[in-house]
Amino acid sequence: MADPLKIPAIGRSNIEVSAKQMRPARLPGATGETASFKEVLADAVTEVQQLQNEADTTIKQLVAGEIKDVSEAMVAIEKADVAFQTMMTVRSKVMSAYEEIMRMQI
Repeated sequence: MADPLKIPAIGRSNIEVSAKQMRPARLPGATGETASFKEVLADAVTEVQQLQNEADTTIKQLVAGEIKDVSEAMVAIEKADVAFQTMMTVRSKVMSAYEEIMRMQI
């Protein structure tokens, strides 16, 4: 068995991730069956929306003075931004693939 990856955490001890933990995520409720592309995209959009909502809530809490640690708000904002940028990249790739398929001659 390969050595686990050692990921340093900020302000905490090192976290070890083994190869068994690095499996692809399964959709909730999917037991051994593969989900359709539509379901995967819908779940991804839902997750991005949840991250955006969490970032908005964190910003409101920061402004209201409920949160004193600015880094917590920054982490929530960055998570939402990375998720949104990833979703837009996937969208662009899907659109490029669709356009290429439409150019194919039968």
